[in-house]
Amino acid sequence: MNITAINANDVFLHHRHSLIHTIARIVGCPQTAEDLAQDTYLKFLQAATTQEISFPNSFLFQIGRNLALDHLRKQRIRQPFANEVATAKQETNGFFESVPNTTLSPEQIVADQQQVALLLDGLQNLSERRRTCLVLHRFHHWPYERIAIHVGISRSAVEKNIQAAVAHLIAAQGDEPF
Repeated sequence: MNITAINANDVFLHHRHSLIHTIARIVGCPQTAEDLAQDTYLKFLQAATTQEISFPNSFLFQIGRNLALDHLRKQRIRQPFANEVATAKQETNGFFESVPNTTLSPEQIVADQQQVALLLDGLQNLSERRRTCLVLHRFHHWPYERIAIHVGISRSAVEKNIQAAVAHLIAAQGDEPF
């Protein structure tokens, strides 16, 4: 019996529920069986248009079984990778949960802004020499000797100017040293 595309539709529709049931027993999932039955229909229709099919019912079910078995093989191959991905995701989630939250609260932001404002006011109230010595040492990490040469004073004068500047800033900020 030769089968055409029109007859292929009839054969599929007539055996659709039985085909889905057969595939579902193999793959264990009704939704996957529905998808595989649809793939079976497409392969069956393609075969019907390109070749002569002598036993269409058997051929339809054989395509369905083959697709179901292929699905199971692919699933077995994918499963170890899926487990690795799931394990890696759990490890990553655990890592990010252990990282402390560094987001500042609005209160902390305001407090920090107030401290910076006090620091800037304190720096402006320093003499030019003390401010220069402090900035070069604390922010540019210059050694005392280099500052002394740059400003034109002795090394001990640089130390005294920096100590006096720090004391002034601490007093201007309250109890928090910068």
